[in-house]
Amino acid sequence: MRYYFERPIYQCALLMLIVFIIDLIIPLGVAVGVLYVCCIALLIREKVKVTLMFSIVATLLTVAIPVITFDENTTWMAFVNRGISVLAVWMIYFIVVKHRILDHKMRVYTTKLEIKNKELEQFNYVASHDLQEPLNTIRSFSMLLNQQYGGVIDKKADKYLLFINRASVRMSELVKALLDYGRIGHNMNLEKVDCNVLVNEVKTDIDSLISKSNAQLYVNKLPKVKGYETELRLLFQNLISNAIKFQNKDTTPIIKIGASLETDQWIFFVKDNGIGIDQVHRERIFAIFQRLHSTCEYEGTGIGLAHCRKIVDLHGGRIWLDSQVDKGSTFYFNIPA
Repeated sequence: MRYYFERPIYQCALLMLIVFIIDLIIPLGVAVGVLYVCCIALLIREKVKVTLMFSIVATLLTVAIPVITFDENTTWMAFVNRGISVLAVWMIYFIVVKHRILDHKMRVYTTKLEIKNKELEQFNYVASHDLQEPLNTIRSFSMLLNQQYGGVIDKKADKYLLFINRASVRMSELVKALLDYGRIGHNMNLEKVDCNVLVNEVKTDIDSLISKSNAQLYVNKLPKVKGYETELRLLFQNLISNAIKFQNKDTTPIIKIGASLETDQWIFFVKDNGIGIDQVHRERIFAIFQRLHSTCEYEGTGIGLAHCRKIVDLHGGRIWLDSQVDKGSTFYFNIPA
């Protein structure tokens, strides 16, 4: 018996019976619609057919009272009140149905998202093991062929071997970059991060690049934010490295880093005096593997800024830039304070 009364269907049926009896003894008018609405609300997790059935029953019970209790004292207001009550019942029915449809769509979307995540994990495994192994084999044997037969066949053969080696190295770099992109967000431990310490660590990590280019970094006092430390380090590293890399020849890179508090968010900026970016490319540069220059001009895989956008998205912010060709770029991103 206890099992039946724990189920919403039986609870709804019992409550509707009680409401009907009370309404029969003391006609409740508009109030009866509110009580039936409360009963039907218990069925929000049940099937649509069940909700429809109880809505029809509630309508019949609501309409039956003024018919059963009709006498010389009954006024037109009694029927108007019943009409309002019926309207309330069917309004909750359509709300429940809408909720069920949205709930179903959400469950379908969640299931698809879980499947996609599993596929991505499987791809990461394949890319890290199965794809890298044949690439390393191609690279190793092309190097062996070049060592043993370089200059023996002809110049064209030497050129072909060089192309094979370069292509395999390039493919290996792209696969690794894709793996790194897939790993972003796996460590979802929010913590208080001191951005001053973070940027100093990044400067230490890329010290050889800074020394080689004679880059000058000017860092204002940065805030402490709640975020993902590893991802934020990668964000600053990518932006600073790009600022140093994308420079005109014989230009000393000058990079300024700072942040300002606006309402409830920190707006960070990384400003450089580099080659700049045309307005038409300001969205394209954040897409994965999108390059504006050939690898001969500037090294890289074209995924760094895609990393940056994904990291900022993880923190509930956005990233954008202000740039002019040959006049430098300023990258902005915001993180909730």
